[in-house]
Parts: sequence; C-alpha cells; structure tokens
Amino acid sequence: MTLDFPGAAAEDGGAEPVTETPPSAACAEGETPCGSSCADLASDPRSCGQCGASCPQATPVCDRGSCAAACSGALSACSGGCVDTQTDRRHCSACGASCSGADVCIDGRCSCPVGKERCGPSCVFLASDPLNCGACGVRCDGATPVCNAGSCSAVCTGGRSACAGACVDLRSDPEHCGACAFVCSNGACTRSECVCQTGQVLCGQRCVDTTNDRNNCGTCGRGCPASAVCNGGTCL
Repeated sequence: MTLDFPGAAAEDGGAEPVTETPPSAACAEGETPCGSSCADLASDPRSCGQCGASCPQATPVCDRGSCAAACSGALSACSGGCVDTQTDRRHCSACGASCSGADVCIDGRCSCPVGKERCGPSCVFLASDPLNCGACGVRCDGATPVCNAGSCSAVCTGGRSACAGACVDLRSDPEHCGACAFVCSNGACTRSECVCQTGQVLCGQRCVDTTNDRNNCGTCGRGCPASAVCNGGTCL
C-alpha cells in the first residue's frame, strides 16, 4: 500500500503548508480528528456530520450526523448531541455519567468489554492474563510463567503464542494481531490482519473513514492544512 504523507499533495508553491494534527490513534473509537481535538461527527453539535459544521439555533442538536430540532427515536440530547444512554460510555444511563478506564456502556451500566472480567480497577482476560490467570489475583511465575487457557503453564499450547506472559492467538486477538502488542484499535483481527468495518480503511493500526478524517483525507497519510476540513475525501 502506498502512503501519501502530509506535504506531498501540494502541487504549487502557493499551496498552504500542511500542519500535522494529532494522530488518529489519539481519538477514541467513533471519533474523528478535528483540528487539535476529536469529535463524534454523529452527535457533536460543533462538528455535525463533518468537522467544523456547527448546528444553528433553529436546529440545535446533532442527530446521527445531521442538525435537527430534536433527537429522534430513543436518543437523548446531552449537551446538544443525540446519544443512546444505553450504550454511550460518555453518557451511560444519564447525561454526563461517563465510564472510566476501559469500561464500556452496556444496557446503561458501565461494564468491562465482553469477554473481560473485572479484577480490581482493571478489565482482564482471565484465560490469558498472567497476573489474573483463571481467577483474579492468581499470578503465574517461576516454572509456570505463562497463562494458557486459564491455567499457569510452562509454555503456550494450542497454537497460541506468549506475549508478555499471556498465551494468545495471533490470528484472531485484536490486541495482538499478527504480532505481540499489535493492536487493532477499533477493528477486528482476522487471519492475523486487522479488518475494518464497511466504509472504513486501515491506516496503520487504526480503522478510519477517509472521507472525513483530517489526517487521512482521501487516502492514508494525507493530512489537511490546519484551516481545512476533510469532506468527501477532499481537504476544503
């Protein structure tokens, strides 16, 4: 895959120089880099549908990427954004009730992501965590330093590989996809490769929408100038 890096797209001496914005990896899943901050284009009234598109007084809320007079369906208006308080980790059960750490919002409650269990303040995989192997607080060390399918073992088995004491499947683990610590930030791992959902493209380790991502506008690595936004894959 050929990468177009910031600055390479300028075609004449009068073109505005490209200023790098924070990398996409700095934004949470579902957010897009907009200038020096990140925005959820589906619900941010200051960047509704695209960076910098503010909702006017007549249609003050951002509902699924469009400005509206009121939120549709079961969505709730929180600071001008229409969100689902059953799944939104920034407004879990109520506006402003945010989930901390790696917690996600499930049915209006902050919980560990599916497949992980809470051990103290952390969410872990009991099947592979060498500090919580099979149960919270069970530490693997000495002659059995790795956590293999929930049991401390001398080596990993079943086609799994050891990554910092955790026995993982590099073919399908989104936190160790193809290699230890290679994280698919907001995608799935299939056959040792990060796979993005429809409409997104893998740029580095993160799935992005190149139609509105200022750091990857139209193609991976193509950044927009500081004063521009990315709309339809073009810096405007």
